Amino acid sequence: MAYEWETEAAHPTEYHIVEVQRGREFILRLTTGSDVFLALQQFARDHDIRFAKIHAAFMGGLQPTRFLVWAPDTTDPDNWHREAPRVEHNLTMVLSLSGIIHPRPVEGGGYEPFPAIHFVVGGAWDAPTVGGHLLEGSIVKGVLEIFITEIKGIEVIHPESEVVDPHAEEFPENWYEETG
Repeated sequence: MAYEWETEAAHPTEYHIVEVQRGREFILRLTTGSDVFLALQQFARDHDIRFAKIHAAFMGGLQPTRFLVWAPDTTDPDNWHREAPRVEHNLTMVLSLSGIIHPRPVEGGGYEPFPAIHFVVGGAWDAPTVGGHLLEGSIVKGVLEIFITEIKGIEVIHPESEVVDPHAEEFPENWYEETG
């Protein structure tokens, strides 16, 4: 049985809502050699952040950029959510970066912070404009500054039908419930 938030909309104006509270706000500065995913994950551990909004990145580039790109399955129209791994080795400029840090189950129980990062890069030395879900292995070239806003008052709900593989690069959809 699926949760209501997992089902298709019954009408065009349908939506689901959870009200949250804003917590602490940070600006992170990453320099050449930092792995964006790993640095954000370590930041969340160091500051005991369970949920946060990643937004308003500015400056900087990546080399390489490792990510999942949305690539619909042309042989199976029902597989519309397929993502395929890709690496852009040319130096790219970060044009946009946003996402959320939220808990991901780990083997043996418990959770770890998981930065789910959407991004767009391009515009440099024969690099196409591309975007997707940024993965571990995307390395800063220059300086990248990222704004982080902690989110309070929610807890994650994982679909009961999903078995979460803590080693997978893809992660099942989830939703949130208000905690106070």
